[in-house]
Amino acid sequence: NFFKSYADELSEIADRVSANKEEYIIHPINQYHLIKRFATQWTEVNQLLDRFNRTGTKVHKAIKNAAHLFPKEEDIKGSAEGILRIQETYNLNTSDIAKGNISGQYSLKKLTTDECYHIGKAAFNGGLYDRCTQWMQFSLQRFEEGTQNFSKAHAEEYLKLLTANRIWIAPVLKLKNCFIHIPHTKNNLFLLHFIRTTENKITFYRRRPIVATKAHISSDDKSYKFSDDKKFSKVCRGDVKIPKHVERKLHCYLHTNNGNPWLMFNPVKVEELWDSPHIVQFYDVITSAEVDKIKKLAKPSLFRAIHVVSDEEDDDFQKAAYRITKISWLNDTSGPVIAKLTRRISEITGLSMNTSEELQVANYGVGGEYPPHLDVASEDEQRIYMLDHPEGRRIATFLIYLSEVQEGGGTAFVEAGVTAKPIKGSAVFWYNMYPSGDIDIRTFHGACPVMIGNKWASNKWIREAGEPFHRQCKLDRNADNRIF
Repeated sequence: NFFKSYADELSEIADRVSANKEEYIIHPINQYHLIKRFATQWTEVNQLLDRFNRTGTKVHKAIKNAAHLFPKEEDIKGSAEGILRIQETYNLNTSDIAKGNISGQYSLKKLTTDECYHIGKAAFNGGLYDRCTQWMQFSLQRFEEGTQNFSKAHAEEYLKLLTANRIWIAPVLKLKNCFIHIPHTKNNLFLLHFIRTTENKITFYRRRPIVATKAHISSDDKSYKFSDDKKFSKVCRGDVKIPKHVERKLHCYLHTNNGNPWLMFNPVKVEELWDSPHIVQFYDVITSAEVDKIKKLAKPSLFRAIHVVSDEEDDDFQKAAYRITKISWLNDTSGPVIAKLTRRISEITGLSMNTSEELQVANYGVGGEYPPHLDVASEDEQRIYMLDHPEGRRIATFLIYLSEVQEGGGTAFVEAGVTAKPIKGSAVFWYNMYPSGDIDIRTFHGACPVMIGNKWASNKWIREAGEPFHRQCKLDRNADNRIF
């Protein structure tokens, strides 16, 4: 009976998806359901075939061979967190998301009441208490006894806890090395669980703070305060308007890099996104055929991104919980297309690639984002800055979009209040440092969550060693960045 009902369900999905697989997979609710099917139902199919000793069938062998690739429970949780990240950043309505409506595009199936409840749990564990309340209330409104994997009392307990402790539930997160005595009554069970488990779980919505000590910032900017998450979300939504006096300074033009022979007959299209710091977006810097080759080279070596968790005594590399993405590194020997792209970046920017890093290729998952940061150092250098790095600091960033993203997924420059749109074949370029060598903290930026789409991007970071004759240090310490 299980096999029959599941086969019928899959047949219905396959019939509707086969016409346009790409349209199906770019929707985050469809992605959530796909991950959930492989993590639960296909795993159950595999277990049932084992139980009924159907080990010799072709189907069972195929499933066995693929089982190690199946998502796990943590992936379901991660995709639920991705949905919440999208909701938080773009301020989406809970009811619309539950109906599968994200930015006017509907998923193949709605979220079940049980799924709404589990997204509410994810919101609670992530410290998004208002969102948890909304999801729990919604799950109770749609609740039908006997058809759910949770009891009505579970959702009600969460709501009671949130209502009773709304005043002090946030400050408790700041408690460290404190002993709190709470009677073990039935009404306090959720509260006890919260205190014991929440502190280490609030990761997916908290942006990892950028570390910029006074030594890294110019003398004029030592009192600088980095923007909060609300401004980052506001920029991602496009709620920040460009002032008229800035807009008048921005232009679009064709660029030949002072008559570079490679660009004379094929100049690059340039759009200025901001004037100070100078941020530009190039168009048609890479062809669709080259994009396909780069993706093909990167896919076999994609791995989950890591970040460094560091204190004064120890460094510890961990999987990045706050950025749902996989990355790969490609150098000029990986294929002719990479070497050709490296040369093209040099022609466009006028910088040497002798001390540039390998090309980083990234694919973002459900609600994938990268929180606001500076590119002047690599991730593992941001906590304890390596001033004696042989190639020096990252002087400039060349960010290439390898796919179209229907909604979201832009690069938000928080201080400028402008977002670069992820247009396939285009590239965003900026300097991370002033000509004086001071870090330009105005380039504080982050990758907005992908709302609808499948985002591929690549980065080429150019380090300062080898650039003295290509980008000379200005005598005026306060000289601003100009790319051309």
